Amino acid sequence: MPANNKVDEVTVSVIWNKLMNITREVGERVVHSAQSYVMANARDLGPVLLNDRGHIVCQVEFLPCHCLLAEIPTKAILDKFGPLDEGDMVIGNDGFILRSGHLPDWTFLVPIYYEGELVFYYHFRGHMADSGGAYSGSYFPQAYDCISEGLNIPPIKIIEKGETDEKAKEIIFDNIRTSAAVWSDCMLIYGSIRKGQDDIKKVIERYGVDVVKECCDQMIKRGEDAMRNEIKAIQDGEYTGETAVDWDGTTPDRPVWVRVKLTVKDDEMTFDFSESMNCNNVDFVNSPLGNTYCFTYLPVYYATDPNVPRNHGALVPIKIIAPEGSITNPTRPSTYGACGCSIAGEITDACTQALSKATKKAQGVFSRHYSVDVAGRLPIKDPRTGADLEYFGAPFMEEGGSGAVEGHDGWDGMCGTVLAGVIKHGSVEVCENVMPFFWEEMNLMQDMEGPGQWIGARGSVAIRHCNAPEGATTLLMAGDASGTFFPPAGSNGAPYAPTGNLYMKTAGSDKKEVFPTMCMKPMFPGDILYTECMGGGGYGNPLDRDPEKIRLDVRDEYISVKRARNVYGVVIDPASLTDNPEDVAVDMAATEALRKELRDDPRYRHVDDVREDVRAGKISVQEAKEKYAVVIKEDDGRLVIDYKETEKLRPH
Repeated sequence: MPANNKVDEVTVSVIWNKLMNITREVGERVVHSAQSYVMANARDLGPVLLNDRGHIVCQVEFLPCHCLLAEIPTKAILDKFGPLDEGDMVIGNDGFILRSGHLPDWTFLVPIYYEGELVFYYHFRGHMADSGGAYSGSYFPQAYDCISEGLNIPPIKIIEKGETDEKAKEIIFDNIRTSAAVWSDCMLIYGSIRKGQDDIKKVIERYGVDVVKECCDQMIKRGEDAMRNEIKAIQDGEYTGETAVDWDGTTPDRPVWVRVKLTVKDDEMTFDFSESMNCNNVDFVNSPLGNTYCFTYLPVYYATDPNVPRNHGALVPIKIIAPEGSITNPTRPSTYGACGCSIAGEITDACTQALSKATKKAQGVFSRHYSVDVAGRLPIKDPRTGADLEYFGAPFMEEGGSGAVEGHDGWDGMCGTVLAGVIKHGSVEVCENVMPFFWEEMNLMQDMEGPGQWIGARGSVAIRHCNAPEGATTLLMAGDASGTFFPPAGSNGAPYAPTGNLYMKTAGSDKKEVFPTMCMKPMFPGDILYTECMGGGGYGNPLDRDPEKIRLDVRDEYISVKRARNVYGVVIDPASLTDNPEDVAVDMAATEALRKELRDDPRYRHVDDVREDVRAGKISVQEAKEKYAVVIKEDDGRLVIDYKETEKLRPH
C-alpha cells in the first residue's frame, strides 16, 4: 500500500465494482432459487455489504426497505453480541429490537473474516413465506398487538461458529407455516453469503486487506462529499409535506397522518416528524425507526444525482427526528404489519412533497401501493409430508408507476414509490399457478395519469376471479393498499393524481361493492376482485404540456377527449374523431384560447395553495369550495383537503 495511505483511482474503481458485483450476485442467487414466492417472483429481498464498523459499503439494485436501513439492525445485533465470530449467522425479525420492518422480513447478519481479521459483514433481509401469526403470510390488519401479528424473533445466533443451534431452530420453525420452505430459504441465504465471502477473499488475496479497506473508506468519503454538494445546491430554508394513510383498519374514517418539516442548512438537511400522529391507538401502519429512516433517505436519493455513491457517506448529512411514541417511531406492543408499504409510502410522499418545494430535481410522487395480498389453505395435503398445503402471494401487480421528473414522463407499471422500480410484477401465469385465481384483465387505465407538463405514470386496472376448489380457504388482505382517499402528489405545480378504487363483486351479484383498504375479507368461487390503481404524480403545470403529446394519448385512448380539454386545455378537433384513430388532430387556435382562459380560472389554482390560504384565514372553507372547487374539512385538529370530494368538483 502507498505510504500516503492513498490508493489510485483506477484501483478504487476496480475494487469498488468488484464488491458491488459480488453483492449483486449474493442477491441474484437467492432470487433464482428461493422457495418464498415474493423473493423468487418479486425480488423482495436485499443484500448489503458493510465494513467492520457496521457502515454501508455496497448497496445494489434491490428493495430500499431491505438495504437503506441495514446499519440500524446491524447495530442492534452488534450491541447484543459484540463482533460476530467467523462462521456465525444471526437471524431475527423483531421490529422493536432490530428497529427494522414488519415480521415477514427476516434479517440475516454474517461476518466476513480474512486470516482471522474481521473485514466485512453481510446484512441480508428477505420476505419469508411465513412468520407465524393468525394468517398464512403473517399479515393481520386487525391484530391487537405485535405478538398477534406473528412470531417475534429477537436476534439469535441460529448458526454459531458453523454449528446450527438445533434448539433455537426447533422453537422458531415449529411456530411457523411451511417451515421446510422457510428453513430452505434461510440456508440458501447463508450459502449465497458464504459464496460471496469466498469471492471477497479472492479480491483481498489479490490486492491486500489494507488496500481493500482503504478503497471502501475512500468510496464512503466520496459518498459524503457528493451528497453534501447536492444539498448545498438546495436553497436554505424550511419546507413541509403532509399526507395520510386511508385508515389503520381498526378506527373507521380516521386517516393516519404523516407530517414532516424539512430544514436545509448549508450542506445538511433535517427531516422532523414531530407533527406526525402518535402511535397510541394506531394499528398496523406504524413505522419502526429503521423503516422511517429508510423511507426518508429514499426520496433524497430520488431528488439527487444518481451518481452519488449509495453508501454510509451519503447518509451522514441527512438527519432525522422521529420522536419515540409517534407513528414514525412506535413503541412495543404497537402493530406495524403494513410498515413496508402503506406507511412507508406516506413517509416517502411527505418527504417528496417537502423536497419538491426545495428543489426542481424532486419528482412527482409514485402511485400508491395498491396490491392485494392473498392467503389461504387448499383442501389437499402434501403427499411427501402429509401437511396441509397453504399458500400466500403478494404479486405486486396492481400498480400505477413512477412520478414524472423535469423533462420526462413517469414510467408505467413500475410499482409503488417505496419499491424504487426494482421489484418485479409476478407474472399472471405464475400467480394463476400458485393461487386460486384467474385474471380477466390487466391493463392501463384511461384518465388515471398524474397531470403535468410531464405526466406521471398511468394507472392500471386488474380484474381477477376466484376459482378456489371446494373446501379451500381464501382470504384477501388489502392492508398493504392505500390511496383510495389520498392520491399521489405532483411536483413543481402539478396537480394531484386521481385516487384509486377497490371493488368486489360476489358470485351471483351484479353489483360491485367497495372493498376497503386495510381489511381482511374471504373470497369464494365466483367472486371477482377489481382494482383501479391511481397513476404517479406529474411535474409542472398541465397547461404547459405539449399538445402533440396529448393528441397521441387521445389517439391511443390513454386520455379522453374530455380530459384533454378540461385538464390540459387541449381542444381536439371534432371533425378528426373518425373511425381511424390516426385522424385525431388538435385545434391549435382553440387550444391557445382555452389555455389562456383556464390559467385565470380559480378552479385551476393548486389545491395546496388553497388549503394554506384557508389555514391562514385568507379565505373561508365555503369560498374554497365555491370559488376554487376545493373541499376543506377538519381532521386530526387541522384543516385538510378532502381529495375524493375535490376530485368530483374540479374539472377532470
